[in-house]
Amino acid sequence: MSRLLGVSGRITKAEAYNGGAERLQVGFRFNGANGSTITSLGFELYQNQPNPFVNKTQIGFHLPEATTATLTIFDETGRMLFTQKGDFAKGYNAVTVDRSVLNTTGVLYYKLETAKESATRKMIQTK
Repeated sequence: MSRLLGVSGRITKAEAYNGGAERLQVGFRFNGANGSTITSLGFELYQNQPNPFVNKTQIGFHLPEATTATLTIFDETGRMLFTQKGDFAKGYNAVTVDRSVLNTTGVLYYKLETAKESATRKMIQTK
């Protein structure tokens, strides 16, 4: 079930409020088959939007705490095409990538790394 539902701030900020008007984080919590708990408030790398893309795309991600992260884009051979390192805030963040910095088309991969976490996804850049 955890792969079917999720919460993100891609379109609108994901927030909730208690009776005292205090802002809370929003997330789903699932009980895994082995008794583990899975939550969507941790480290997450989202699918780029749009995908496939022609001129530019946005890569969103959620960080459970403010940290330094590195986004790297590479081609199928592993050749690095783009990298951006920065200090990102806790919660939803996004990096916009223009096709001119990639200088290629086809299937590409992007990887987000922090000191504690790492995730990779696939995207397509078309002509």
